[in-house]
Amino acid sequence: MYRLAAATAVGLTATVGLAVSRPSTKSVLQEFKSNISSLFYFSDEPGGASEWPNVGRVSITAKAKALTSESVADHDHEQNAIKKRNEIMKYGYPTMDNLKEFNDHILAYSNVHKGPLWVCEHLTDNSINHNKAVNRSQSKFVADSTVSPLFRCNNSDFLGSGFDRGHLAAAANHKQSQLAMNDTFYLSNICPQIGKGLNRSKWNELEKRARALARKHESAHVLTGPLYLPTVIGNEKFVKYKLIGDNNVAVPTHFFKVIVARIRKGGFILESYVMPNEEIRDDISISSYLVPKSAIEKGAGFMIFDFIADSQYWRINGLSNPAFIEMN
Repeated sequence: MYRLAAATAVGLTATVGLAVSRPSTKSVLQEFKSNISSLFYFSDEPGGASEWPNVGRVSITAKAKALTSESVADHDHEQNAIKKRNEIMKYGYPTMDNLKEFNDHILAYSNVHKGPLWVCEHLTDNSINHNKAVNRSQSKFVADSTVSPLFRCNNSDFLGSGFDRGHLAAAANHKQSQLAMNDTFYLSNICPQIGKGLNRSKWNELEKRARALARKHESAHVLTGPLYLPTVIGNEKFVKYKLIGDNNVAVPTHFFKVIVARIRKGGFILESYVMPNEEIRDDISISSYLVPKSAIEKGAGFMIFDFIADSQYWRINGLSNPAFIEMN
């Protein structure tokens, strides 16, 4: 930069017929030091800056280390967020549009249905332990401001609808921090769900099942979402679902939950469920709602945990998998 400035000066003075002497190496060095003194200091040791132009070791000053404690903390937070994101989505993204990342779960949002398309969680024995400082009563249902008002649902849409605000990432899965629990109360994680016999009963049992598998094994990945499945009327099929509220929030006909638990012998346990969005009798076991994962994929329109080969599943829906190849 200095050479360009010096050359420009020479050109200008030559135009007016003035003689300009070439600056000495020492003066160049002094000016250079002065210009960058707020950022660097140069060592005067042998091999250092005193032997310009062969500048040796450059030491960074406290000011030059502009990675302050705050910026270092921001950097660490970003790295931790990337690590957590990669762990949550370790076995593949079902879709890549309208993704929303929270402290302990990731979801894809449906602008058409005004709710989640799918929600993914990574559960471990440690992550689902209850931190006594976390209080569910402090968490409030709130609209997700990251969703455009054109596609956003609000609490008023659920008022008087007859449906619960059903979590897809369960609040009880995220008791390690108040922030993580609060995140599950954003309406982007919520679907209209029948309360009695489902949200407050069988669906709750299914959420407990996911946590039980996470505690028993290394960890569990859980993918949950709504389904809008056809009904047969006469000889024809129709997809019919209710809309609620001024924002026309879609009411799913069914819900799915796919649980993949990593076992210590190197493989996985797979359990995949579909439950209707209706009251379910207490005497019906949740195992009655086990279905092939492929049936869910066909109904949802995307692949689920497709980074895991079929041969890596030790058990599928409670049955031994003859194709299982032990990894260790």
